[in-house]
Amino acid sequence: MAYGVITLGREICSGGCDIAKEAARELGLPYYDKELITIAAKKSGLSEEAIAASEKRRTGSLMYSLYTMGNQLPLADQVFILQSRIIKEIAEKGPCVIVGRCADYVLRDIPGVLKVFVYAPMSYRIAWGRQHENLPADDTAAEAAIRKADRRKADYYNYYTQNRWGEAASYDLCLNAAMGTETCAHILLTAYKAIQEGLPK
Repeated sequence: MAYGVITLGREICSGGCDIAKEAARELGLPYYDKELITIAAKKSGLSEEAIAASEKRRTGSLMYSLYTMGNQLPLADQVFILQSRIIKEIAEKGPCVIVGRCADYVLRDIPGVLKVFVYAPMSYRIAWGRQHENLPADDTAAEAAIRKADRRKADYYNYYTQNRWGEAASYDLCLNAAMGTETCAHILLTAYKAIQEGLPK
């Protein structure tokens, strides 16, 4: 079983991906985010656009779908199952950094996985989003767009896992992105190295 995986969930417009990339760069580890969409598309024959769109949807009940529909699962459920398998395959190959896609839950039984969540104050997120995501100039509209995207992420995560998105108890480490990308990456790396030192050799 491979050790040394970092999973990172994040609020929209928190800059969590930048922190994950910095940690991966410092450790010399493979980084997976949208790369998982490409891999899933190649394995399934679906387009990357279809995979990405399915990540924003969820059905009423995964267990009910599995029970009643056999192989005719809704696309979103099929994609989640496929990506979960891909995430496990990637983790088996060795240490890496995986962003989003419920990877913390998918890899919950693997020792030494560092499960991280990145959040930030709304003012920080609005400023970051305007710089990187073309958020509206109006603060009220910008906040509404962020909260809508957060709800979609939370719905997806809460539906496919037994945890609660963004709640500290679901993760090993929660980081406030407002401290800065380098500071957060440094804290993450310190925790990661401490965990690795305590694992069986």
